[in-house]
Amino acid sequence: MQMNRRHLFGTTVLAGVVALSAPALAQSTQPDEQVSQVEEIVVTGSRIRRDPTTSPTPLIQVQREQLLESGQSTMIDYLATIPALSNSVVPSDTTGSGLGDGGLSLPNLRSLGSGRTLTLVDGRRHVGSNGGSLAVDVDTIPRLLIQNIEIITGGAASVYGADAVSGVLNFNLRKDYEGAEIDANYGMINDGGEANQRVSALIGKNFFDDRLNVYAFGEYEKADEVRAADVDWLRGSTALVSTDADPVARPFDGVIDSTLFSNLRTMQRLRWGVVNLANNRAASPTNDPDTSYFSCGVVGSAVPTANYNNTNCTQLAQGKSWVFNGDGSARLADFGTRVGTGLSPVYNVGGDGELASEYANYTFFPRSEAKRFQVGANFRLTESILARFEAKRVEEETFDEGQPTFFDIFISDRTAANRLSTIRATSAFDIRLSDNAFIPENLRQAILNNRIDIYSQPTATEPGQLLGTAAAPYARSALRGPDRSQLNTRDLTRYVASVEGRFDNFLFVKDGSWDIGYTYGEVEVANRERGVDVERMAFAADAVRDTAGLLGTPGGIVCRSTLLAKQGVPMGQLGDLVRGGDVRSSEAGRAAIEQCKPLNIFGVGQQSQEALDYLYAEVGTTDRNEQEQLLGSFSGQLWDFWGAGRIGMAIGAEHRREFTEGTGRDREFGDRLLFLNSGPDQEPVEYESDEIFGEISIPLFRDSFLGQFAELSGSYRYFDYSHIGTGDVYGVNLVYRPIQDIAFKTSFNTSLRAPTLSEVYGPFSQTFSFFGSNDPCTTSNINAAANAEYRANRIKNCTALAAQQGLTFDFAGDTPGTTDDFGRLYSTSSISGVSGGNPNLEPEESDSFTFSVVLQPRFIPNFSLVLDYYEIELTNVIASVSAQTLAENCVNGPTLNEGACSFIFRNNPDVPFGVGAPSSDPVGGYIESSINYAKRTTRGLDFTANYSVDMEEMFGLNVGRLDYRLGGTWLIEQKQFNNSQDPNDYTGLDSTLRYPRVRMTSSLTYRPTSKWSLNWTMDWQTAQDISQMRTFVANADARLVQYMNTGNFARHDFTVRYNVTEDVSIRAGVTNAFDAEQAKWLGFTMYPNFDPWGTRYHIGVNWKAW
Repeated sequence: MQMNRRHLFGTTVLAGVVALSAPALAQSTQPDEQVSQVEEIVVTGSRIRRDPTTSPTPLIQVQREQLLESGQSTMIDYLATIPALSNSVVPSDTTGSGLGDGGLSLPNLRSLGSGRTLTLVDGRRHVGSNGGSLAVDVDTIPRLLIQNIEIITGGAASVYGADAVSGVLNFNLRKDYEGAEIDANYGMINDGGEANQRVSALIGKNFFDDRLNVYAFGEYEKADEVRAADVDWLRGSTALVSTDADPVARPFDGVIDSTLFSNLRTMQRLRWGVVNLANNRAASPTNDPDTSYFSCGVVGSAVPTANYNNTNCTQLAQGKSWVFNGDGSARLADFGTRVGTGLSPVYNVGGDGELASEYANYTFFPRSEAKRFQVGANFRLTESILARFEAKRVEEETFDEGQPTFFDIFISDRTAANRLSTIRATSAFDIRLSDNAFIPENLRQAILNNRIDIYSQPTATEPGQLLGTAAAPYARSALRGPDRSQLNTRDLTRYVASVEGRFDNFLFVKDGSWDIGYTYGEVEVANRERGVDVERMAFAADAVRDTAGLLGTPGGIVCRSTLLAKQGVPMGQLGDLVRGGDVRSSEAGRAAIEQCKPLNIFGVGQQSQEALDYLYAEVGTTDRNEQEQLLGSFSGQLWDFWGAGRIGMAIGAEHRREFTEGTGRDREFGDRLLFLNSGPDQEPVEYESDEIFGEISIPLFRDSFLGQFAELSGSYRYFDYSHIGTGDVYGVNLVYRPIQDIAFKTSFNTSLRAPTLSEVYGPFSQTFSFFGSNDPCTTSNINAAANAEYRANRIKNCTALAAQQGLTFDFAGDTPGTTDDFGRLYSTSSISGVSGGNPNLEPEESDSFTFSVVLQPRFIPNFSLVLDYYEIELTNVIASVSAQTLAENCVNGPTLNEGACSFIFRNNPDVPFGVGAPSSDPVGGYIESSINYAKRTTRGLDFTANYSVDMEEMFGLNVGRLDYRLGGTWLIEQKQFNNSQDPNDYTGLDSTLRYPRVRMTSSLTYRPTSKWSLNWTMDWQTAQDISQMRTFVANADARLVQYMNTGNFARHDFTVRYNVTEDVSIRAGVTNAFDAEQAKWLGFTMYPNFDPWGTRYHIGVNWKAW
């Protein structure tokens, strides 16, 4: 594969020349330091055995004790505090709209994606934890068995295989363990008291004169669910709210556009409904477009039929919106102080409604329970040959609730009493006004007598004027109904069998080793998703009184559908809007009629349990991954030609098979209309890869006039994939130590990531996007574009899109009384599309360059400083692009992005995949898929400083020892190039949310005696831009300057450990001791890097029984 590597390779050579030209200083024997006590480690960025101090690539080590004592709820929560892993997927990221991923913990090096980080266990592959994926859930790796974790922060595909684009995490497990150890921990997840509890046990024993070692491990862990209402910083319900809208031609009008409010509430869509009578508002002058214009009728005439189900004509409005008391009675809503812009401002301060921060009321941290087991044996066949075997079983269950179901229920008398009400969409249907049995009478009369105000078009300086009124006896219940939930189970099985050996001499190879092993892994994932049967919801809500008692008690409340069927209305009269024909013609339709239980949709607590049980629907999916790996390697030392040391070499081969299959939701969906995701089966698919690899390390000199030591090394790997073909990658590394006190390292590596099975073969499944409100080709969203350039581009490109359909719209402004943008044409806000795989994907390719300086000055004992500069350029990126992103990329650039536009079907009645909105809608459907497009780049500087002081040695005071460590990352640049039509167009992420310019961890440990250890750790991040200054320049009144960024963030943790005896230790601590929180003006979105959980405590005990 040909890649443009000239620039980075040139940089590598230059760095090597600079390093080699460093002056030679006096040399002496290197002092005995802790890091050099490790004779050999499994991963040092190379398969050639070497001292970690001569590792050719940047390396971070994490010890088991750090994981156990951190106080973090999960292993990934701790790893995510390492700046290089700061955007890893933590369990709180897997709640909400994601399906089947509950509780996953996926490392993400350099914020390039978890799929680009290779996770190994003892140098071997581990099966992926989600259907069709290779990303590994690191919380399935037994904590007590971990010796250490080695993190290589640079491309390493030529050494360890594909997917090591941003680096490698290798979990080294304890070998030949003998003894018994129990570790237990209780820790708060959230300051509300929700907790994580874990107990782990490990036992090992040697037999036959220590030739056989057998061990067994078991662990049980459970975690409480944390909901939005449990999170302390959300309770203030604080956010910036748009309070001034600027005209397109004058984005800076001197009035601050956004204002910070607390105690924000919303009635936009309440649990079990807010009923909005038909209404309209006077539009503000077009020079100050805080309220847009919309025509809902003509003076003196009935409201046009098309507006009965137009949500713009049934918005929240003072004197028109009704809420419900606890007893189900209705009253006009109290809006407190209403804030915001637009046709219907979303928020109010005080008054009725729910806290806006708890509006979705979904799970923030999933409830989980896990059982983990592993057994193994090591048998020394001879003095130089060792056989190993291990078996692991993990069973996990997680539960979380996402956003509740939501409906627009249109209330009017448009439907005849002897017909079924219209089901308009998955989230919209009609009910009759006059004879609904549950609607409070005062509300019914208010709707019947309702009139709507008709306003004139505004002018540049004058608002719309009241022209008169029109009869409008209709309303809309904006309702959030039953919750949607997911129950996930994940069962993992893994077996490893290997034989390894060492030898002194074999032909011309000295001090060699070999290894051959087989790994088998399997993951089975089952997901049960609960939601609502929309047809049943419509039937149950359309409740009437059975005056004749045909179904039982005269005057009893029954479902209209059941009553009409009992009355024997002719076939065809009960039109089936889901399946076609008559409802009674299908088994599902007949069951829905016969089992129907009337539902009161007016107010919380008015619903009977039997009615709710009637509504609920469940669908399930299963996924199964299989992985097989056969890996063999051979390494040793060759010749020493010039006295610098022997040449090192390693060669090997690998065969791997990845397989996935799954059952989709369609099997249980049947012919029902469900408020749930649908999707077909994942047919069994697989790929195989055959790979050969080699490494060589050439010592250039040792103890020479040129310096103490230098080594040049290289690596190469050849791939042959069954689904993408062949490819190769390589790496070049240079290590130079001019004197004992300083060393320089540089590396250049190419890497490759093959598309996963789900990216290539994933079946098309249904998904939804809110184009009705988010279409970038609506005037309101054009006005809200990030900057003036985007606004100008959108106007030009949207005009071109409209012209393709023979439409002429005025995207530059809001022309009163005119359908002047795509937004006016939507019949529903939630548009259906599909997402799935792409068989035409190509592999991703990356180049990475590192340059490191390692300082260990003899004149400062026990001090070390490591500086690692890195650059990574990832091209041919595989990314799943949302419909919203596709729609925006289509029109945001200087010209139409045809690649993105081709996935959005505008005004196209022939949507090729059979789902979508009505053909009259601006977007009738779309395809979300993984595609190869553009590139990612990142560069930065990692820094690590360590210093230890023995107080007695330095000051003559026997008061213990101090150890200090400072580690962090300076993110110089992180760019995403997402426009395949304009390769130079990029989004800069550095110093924006989740990507702090500098993030570092400071750790100070004091050990007064051998029994006590006290630690203070601070996680510090620089301020992150919410709105960048270039946007501020274009629209200087967008917000106050202090709200442009988050401000610096610091979290402080304290832990203490006491060794009761040699075998028993107790630990305790507080995490986020000073209750640091994210900036209030970030609103209600949780950013995990700011630690959203508040002050929490943990305690643990470790007992080594023997």
